[in-house]
Amino acid sequence: MNDRIKNIVVTISFSFVIISILFVNIMKENTEISLSERRRLQQFPEFSLEVLFNGSFFEKFEKYTMDQFMQRENFRIIKANIEMNILKKQDSNNIYEYDQKLIEQIYPLNEKSVTNIVNKMNEVNQKYLDETNKIYYTIVPDKNYFVNDNHLKLDYQKLQNMMKIEWANYIDIFDCLDLSCYYSTDSHWKQERLQKVVNKIATQMNLKLDNNYKENKVVDFKGVYAGQFPIVKETDEIRILTNDIISNCIVYNYEKKLTTKIYDFKKINAPDKYDIYLSGAVPLLTIENPKGNPDKELIIFRDSYGSSLAPLLVKEYHKVTLIDTRYISPKILGNYVEFDNKDVLFIYSTLLINNSSSMK
Repeated sequence: MNDRIKNIVVTISFSFVIISILFVNIMKENTEISLSERRRLQQFPEFSLEVLFNGSFFEKFEKYTMDQFMQRENFRIIKANIEMNILKKQDSNNIYEYDQKLIEQIYPLNEKSVTNIVNKMNEVNQKYLDETNKIYYTIVPDKNYFVNDNHLKLDYQKLQNMMKIEWANYIDIFDCLDLSCYYSTDSHWKQERLQKVVNKIATQMNLKLDNNYKENKVVDFKGVYAGQFPIVKETDEIRILTNDIISNCIVYNYEKKLTTKIYDFKKINAPDKYDIYLSGAVPLLTIENPKGNPDKELIIFRDSYGSSLAPLLVKEYHKVTLIDTRYISPKILGNYVEFDNKDVLFIYSTLLINNSSSMK
């Protein structure tokens, strides 16, 4: 076969492959959700002259073609394998593996974000809190904090210094945690490993809590990092701590106007099984403890880490209110929450503190 014929065959074959891929992608039904990545995939963007000329149509269309590409999940696995096993990269999608745990390399410190969350807390204090409140705050470190390796990480000391607030008592829980307290494939901490954290908080808030819990396994799962690092084989377990007090608590979800229990077992089949704890991302809910002190109430401003911690703090309180200001504006809280004479705890992870633009 001479070179001319060879070039023609190669050109025709290449063109056939490209046209076939194009045809398959056109015929392929769009996928709504990527379960492994726990996000909605880009759908074909709506067309108008306005979005055409301002460039947003082509931006969304490019994302659409990447999100809806045929065999996308398999290509993601191939890409991660090439990056880690052939190119020997330290991370893939900013996720790396250390001591059989997947860890997000969070860097650098976003000082504007830290300032933003402090301002949000100051606004809440000025609008709703006074001398009748006992106010505390704590910071949950991400897994990257515990890795002594060559990976980039936040300046955690500077973050804590920037978070210093005169009107609240800081509860430092960094030394109460280690890597074993976190899921291998997820960003969150394990409820069953929080006893040191609970004891530290109880001591500083003058609470009399106990360690009398029954631990139960609920379900196996792969966390959010497993979707971003698709070659991992490890799995995790959702385990819950319960006792008579927790079992008898009544949870009210203001958004859905539903009464539930602390552990929402309907979430066993949800994409994010961590939502078993207090039904996941909820703007406003209350936990009523029939055996608690009728004169004591706690208000927790929190992110998702508070979902698994809050049940372990209910023992002394008649009522615990959880507020997630990523989903509800602090400006309207006075319509739902009475703040006078309540204990108040702010609990935010470094993940949120370093990316606080989602807060209202």
